[in-house]
This record gives sequence, C-alpha cells and structure tokens, in this order.
Amino acid sequence: MKKSLKNILIISYSLMALLIILSLSIFFHIRTDQLFEEYAKKQQKTQIDQIISQINQLYDKETGTFDKSGIGTIGYAALQNGYIIHIQSMNGNIDWDMRTHRSEECLMILEHAEGNMKGRYPNFKGSYAEDTYTLEREGTVIGSLRIGYYGPYSLSDQELELLGALNRSLLLIEAFSLLGVIILGILIARAVTRPIDSVIEVAQKIAGGEYGVQAEAARGMSETRHMVEAVNEMSQALETEERQKKQITADVAHELRTPLTNLQSHMEAMIDGIWEPTTERLESCHGEILRLAGMVGQLQELYSLENRGRELNRAEFNFRTLCDNICHDFELSIKEKQINLITDIKSEENLYADYSRIKQCMVNLISNALAYTPAGGTVAIVYSSAGKGRKEIRVEDNGIGVPKEELPNLFERFYRVDKSRSKKTGGMGIGLSITRAIVEKHGGRIYAENREGGGTRFVMVLPDKEK
Repeated sequence: MKKSLKNILIISYSLMALLIILSLSIFFHIRTDQLFEEYAKKQQKTQIDQIISQINQLYDKETGTFDKSGIGTIGYAALQNGYIIHIQSMNGNIDWDMRTHRSEECLMILEHAEGNMKGRYPNFKGSYAEDTYTLEREGTVIGSLRIGYYGPYSLSDQELELLGALNRSLLLIEAFSLLGVIILGILIARAVTRPIDSVIEVAQKIAGGEYGVQAEAARGMSETRHMVEAVNEMSQALETEERQKKQITADVAHELRTPLTNLQSHMEAMIDGIWEPTTERLESCHGEILRLAGMVGQLQELYSLENRGRELNRAEFNFRTLCDNICHDFELSIKEKQINLITDIKSEENLYADYSRIKQCMVNLISNALAYTPAGGTVAIVYSSAGKGRKEIRVEDNGIGVPKEELPNLFERFYRVDKSRSKKTGGMGIGLSITRAIVEKHGGRIYAENREGGGTRFVMVLPDKEK
C-alpha cells in the first residue's frame, strides 16, 4: 500500500478503533459472564429457599407427618430445575430420596448440567455438591433436607441460549462498529488530506511559475482552512509581486530609455564630428547622467527601506519646527505661484519618529501639493491626534485632484497620473513609494483621498511614543 498521509490516517485510526472495540468486547464478555454467574447463584439461593418453605408447609403438626404426595410433587419439580432432594423427619417416619425414585433421570440431569457448563466454559471447575438444611415449623425442628446439585452453579438451557444470543448480538454490533469506524476513518482522512492535496497541487504550480492559482477552499477544520487561506494569499501575493516586477522592469526601461538615448545620440554626434563638444552640450549630457544617478539612488533607497536594510533613528522632536523649516525651503516656489500655505500645528506638538525620514516624507508631500496646485491656490498642513496612541498628519490642497480610479495606484513606484511622463509635470514617480515605505517602516499607514471641495488630501497615521 502506498505510504501516504491518507493511508496512514486510515490505518492508524482503524487500528486504534479496533483496539478500543476489542477492549470493550473483552470487558463486556467478562462482565456478562460475571452478571450471569451472580444471577445463577442468586437464583439458586431463591429456589432452595422456596423448596425449603414449600416442604415446611407440607408438615402436619397434629399428626407429626409430612404429605408424601406433596413431597413427590415438589421433588419432581425441583429435579426439573436441577435439584435432587432427600428429606428425613425427626421421628423417622419420612426418609424420601429422589434418587431412589428416579435415579437415571437424576443422573441425566447432572450430566446435562455439566455438559452445559463445560460447553460454555471449557475450563469450568464444577462437580456434584450437596447442602443440608434444617426443617422447622413454628420454631420446632421437624427434620432435615439435603439438596444435591451441580455446583458451584449451573445455567439452564434458556439462560445459556440468552447468553449466546447476547454474545452474538455483541459480535454483530462489534462488526458493524468496526465497519462504521473504518468508513468514518476514510471520510476523516479524506477531509484532512483533500485540502492538503489541493495545497500541494497549488504549490507545485507556483513552483512552476504559475502564480495566482487558488487551492480549493477547505471546510470544517480550522487548521486546514487557515492553511489553504495562507497558501491562497501567498499565491495571490506572488502573482501581484510578479506583476509588479514586470511593471517595474517596464517602467525602469521606459525611464532609462529616454536619457540613455539622448546621451547616445549626443555622444555619437560629437564622436562623428557632426556636433562640436561645446560646454552647453556637455552640460546637457552631464544633466542626463545626474538624472540617471538620482533615479538609481532613489531605487536603492526604496529597496533598502522595503527590505528593512536600515534601522530608524527614532527620537522626539518638535513637529511645528520641522514644518517651518521645510516651508522655508519652499518659500521661493510659494511666492512664485502665490500659494496660500496654512499650518494647523500647535507649537508644543512633538512627534516620536526618525527626524530625517519624516522630513523626507513631508518634503515629498508638500512638493507634490505645490506642483499640482494652481497659482493662488491653498496648501494646508494639519497635525492632530488619531486616538489610541497615534498621530495624524494631513497635507491637502485645492488643486486639480486625482481621478478616483487612480488613487490606489499613487504609491506604486514609477506611477504618475500624468501619463505623458514629462519632466515638467512631475519627478520620476518614486517619491510617494519612498514615502509609503518610510511610513510603514514606522509602523504607520498612509493613504490619499479627494477633498469634497476639490484637490487631494494625503494622510499619514503614525504611532506615538509609548508611555
């Protein structure tokens, strides 16, 4: 048989059930025999007491004699139940013994009783036994009664038949129970292994590069259900990551193609003597090189943040002072576009975070807000408590806004709402990705939404210092 989890479960479950059934069977067999033994001994005592009582009733006190016909009737009835009686009166008038009347029948009764017990219990140790009892009537001893029987006890044909029927019924129940247990074991093994087989199949497909495949949803056991859900989530995540990798590759190729093509064409023209290597042309090539270097640097920084390559240097600092310094750096752009910059930050508000990283986030968000806000517009920076030990920072503007379907993609690397990818309408599309990586490295989250009056709102939620 193939060594598999399913077969192992079926075999082990069946063996364990068989052991339990056999143990219970042995217990019930032993207990049944004990009960029948107790019953036979109790029944024997009851019948003997009844024989004694009946014989006592046959004594006539006035004549001092027993009713002989009555003794015969009681003796014959007792013999049918396996008892051989012998009665003697005190005055010697009665000396009645069943063996003198029906010796052959007495012998047959004893042999039958022995055959029954030996047939049922091969190792049964029994033999003929006699007990003597005193006969009394109203406190006066009137004689003695000797009762012989096959002892220490015996079972009648009806009792043995009942015991056999019980044993056969028990064996039938055991057989059906074992069959039911095996069927139940197969069902349980199938229920356990089916989701595992599904997960194995999905894992093999994932190993072959077929990302996004889903295992069949498991029902019943929470462990297998959670396992299937985890594998499905992993498969989905790998599909998303693979799609992102392809998108990143395409985006990086697109971003690098233009400056590299410009450099190539300029350098070839100067090498071929078509252009003179003037200062302006060399400066143009140098600018493209700097742009490429900046892009590579940002990609390296993003990779470092997303792969936990750097630890945060957390400290408590005044957030109002940080924002004032950043706004001062953007003072020229603010004046040129006549932007109304509003800061709703209390002077005593502090933030526990990496100062340089949070500054980088704020520079990216404020730079985007200023770039997409028309002249005379408004940019606001709001700092507030988000409850449960968290701080909320909002950077919002009343600019052109972002289409609703574009909001979930804003933080993807190289993604820009402006599909033309012009240098004049934005950077390289990595800034918001870096911002999200920094916020998530702090244990926070960032999201974007459109304002009701127009424009966009970026919200950062950061954990506060534990007190």
